[in-house]
Amino acid sequence: MSHTKIVHIYSSWTAGGAEKVMLDIAEGLEKKGFPSVLACPRDSYLFRSAGERGLTSYDFSTRGSFDPFGLWKLWRILDREKPDILHAHQGKVFWPCVFMKWLGKVPRIIFHRHAQLPHKFYSRSHYGWADAVMAISGAVASSLTAREKVSSSKVRVVYNGTDFARFHQNVSGEPVRSSLGLQKCFVIGTVAAMNKPKGKGQRYLIDAAKLLSQRYPSARYLIVGDGPLRTELQEYSASQGMAGSVIFTGHREDVEHYIAAMDVFCLLSWDTEGFGQVLVEAQAMGKPVVGTTVGGIPETFQDGVTGHLIPPEDTGALVRVLDGFLAQPASAVAMGKRGETFVRGNFSNEQMIDHIASIYNECARGTL
Repeated sequence: MSHTKIVHIYSSWTAGGAEKVMLDIAEGLEKKGFPSVLACPRDSYLFRSAGERGLTSYDFSTRGSFDPFGLWKLWRILDREKPDILHAHQGKVFWPCVFMKWLGKVPRIIFHRHAQLPHKFYSRSHYGWADAVMAISGAVASSLTAREKVSSSKVRVVYNGTDFARFHQNVSGEPVRSSLGLQKCFVIGTVAAMNKPKGKGQRYLIDAAKLLSQRYPSARYLIVGDGPLRTELQEYSASQGMAGSVIFTGHREDVEHYIAAMDVFCLLSWDTEGFGQVLVEAQAMGKPVVGTTVGGIPETFQDGVTGHLIPPEDTGALVRVLDGFLAQPASAVAMGKRGETFVRGNFSNEQMIDHIASIYNECARGTL
């Protein structure tokens, strides 16, 4: 049983994928004997969910890397908890962690990088002070070493785990299909935020639906999620005459029931994507997937085996792949079965926690 104490830090109010992964990590580490404490905003999803999971959490937020009030809050938390490792899950808290190490408040710091986005020039040097840097995909790891000049000896790829108790083939999609009138339809869908300028490529799905509508008039397209771009996308869909075929559900907490209602799942990211967690979740539910050659997406499934990989912003390629599924629904079922086997062997929460625990132990021994 380890006695290494961890403080996980994330100044976020939202309920995104990275936040949920952080909670899974803290909870899993607690069970493995690594006492884990969260530092996050009091009125946030993280703080509330930590309480529901029985995790200790402290109020922490920062307006940026050099916010004096944020640094003071973090100082007080570390002074009370005296952790062995400070694990930062967000870029803007990397510098505060470095300052705490300089001040002797924590012996080791670990950065967890979830995105491919570049740092500002003054931020890149903070990696030199980290004891380890976790990247959620090989793509993120490559960007860290090539662009941010992080020493490859510090970088470890740790794939996000998946809650197979929540995402599995026995989840019924029939209630969603019934409520939306989809009982006899072939359903193609996506789950993603709709932030400007282009969301996660939802417009390309609408364009593909339009091109496929004449040959497959009963097909339906389910777009789950919300964001500033939603109204614009709905208006665009209507302008293309697709309002009856493309269904917008808004944000859903019970997203697994909506994935269960789909026959094919798409993630059409066009610029960056650190990993593509939802593609793993869809495969866990037995769904074939379509993803773009962006960021870590190609690492989440087997092209031609559990899904199809297409170039970003390529509506023609998307139409060809979806046409194949619509013409031969049995191929979708077969791919989905192979996908479930693939992700269960590669992306479990247990594998993620074991990998992180081993990195902690390397840090503690000074062998990393």
